[in-house]
Amino acid sequence: MNTELSAACATADITPDVGIHMGGYWGRTSGATDVHDRLMAKVLVCGNDVQRVALVTLDIVALEAETVQDIRWRIQQEAGIDPAAVMVCCSHTHAGPLTCDFRGMGDVDLEYLERVKQTVVELVSRAAQEMAPAHLAHAIVAVQIGINRRQERDGSVAIGQNPAGPVAAYAHVVRIVVAEELRATLFSHACHPVVLGNANHSISGDYAGAAARYIEAQTQQPALFVNGACGDINPRITGGDFADVEVLGEELGRAVVEGLETATELEAGGLGYRAERIQLPLIDPPPRAQMEMEKVILQLKAEIKKIVQGGGDIWAQRIAQAHLDWARDMLSLVRAGVKDQHQSFEVQVLRLGDLMLLGLEGEIFVRYQLDLEQRVAGRRLILCGFANGCIGYVPTADEYPRGGYEVDSAYKVYSSIQMIAPESEALVRQRATALLEELAF
Repeated sequence: MNTELSAACATADITPDVGIHMGGYWGRTSGATDVHDRLMAKVLVCGNDVQRVALVTLDIVALEAETVQDIRWRIQQEAGIDPAAVMVCCSHTHAGPLTCDFRGMGDVDLEYLERVKQTVVELVSRAAQEMAPAHLAHAIVAVQIGINRRQERDGSVAIGQNPAGPVAAYAHVVRIVVAEELRATLFSHACHPVVLGNANHSISGDYAGAAARYIEAQTQQPALFVNGACGDINPRITGGDFADVEVLGEELGRAVVEGLETATELEAGGLGYRAERIQLPLIDPPPRAQMEMEKVILQLKAEIKKIVQGGGDIWAQRIAQAHLDWARDMLSLVRAGVKDQHQSFEVQVLRLGDLMLLGLEGEIFVRYQLDLEQRVAGRRLILCGFANGCIGYVPTADEYPRGGYEVDSAYKVYSSIQMIAPESEALVRQRATALLEELAF
């Protein structure tokens, strides 16, 4: 039985048409007006005579868990790869198309989403047929284009810059050599792709896309980007322009290229995978929620009426309607007296010899990465955020008393009605550690 590693990579363009609604920001005044740089789907399939695993990277903001499940099912049908062995990661660019039902950002283009799903299936199937003997090498390089964004202002937390806050000041670099030639680079860095603000209406991969292009120009081979635990990390330049995107992208890309030269070859070892859905507790509505929601609903209805009568544009109306939809959903929940709600959340691990990929379904705070990546003794671990869906922000428990956008209001953008509870941290850490230990044979 041959247990030596084989691998292959495949890529395809998934750039949407102009006019598509964009994801990531409220406050835009139209759909996409043009395409600045192309969005890509890239896959890496690794295997041996025993099993195969697939990593998918997409230049889009996020996917619903149900969309990922559909992709996995199709891959199983077409390529015979176990759904639990397929990890689908989104870069989280805020300059790409809307691919999740985010409240207030417009409508998901289902035809485009179908195109993305089918493209991914075709890429995985192609790569699975083209695998050849492979070697992996890994490096961690010092680089920091981001900064902790949870800044104290007048006794509360706002999105800004907090130089004293935690940050992952490094990037992971994986050199993928197939048939004795460099065939792909996998790289990861924890930072929101939000150099471009909500005034931008051009399709772009933001800094992550720029970094990949830089690496590809230097190596002439595909570069696959996986975001890390960037829930509380923004680039040091936000609300910037495409010149800023290129500066930060090149800074990251240059560090990755240097890491390709210093990477340490990994033991081919065995392949493995685990995937598990856990239930995270949600914060129950406060006792006065019914009265508060009824008041909010009346105010929002008045605001929407004022916007419509005043000839306001549809985008301003969408934001107010998003708040109204959430308030109505919360009021229904309160009136029904529902308690002890839970949010489904996937934890997944792929093992490629000495390299472990830990996929978590959300906007994970960076402390998870800093802690978990250090706990896997003797092996290399890359924490992959926005993996297999996105439930919203996943803060550490100690950040809840501080409040702020990520804790107090961002969940209203997502399809959930309530925020996950602080107790979620212990559950995520426990199950992630358990799955990593199961694969550490």
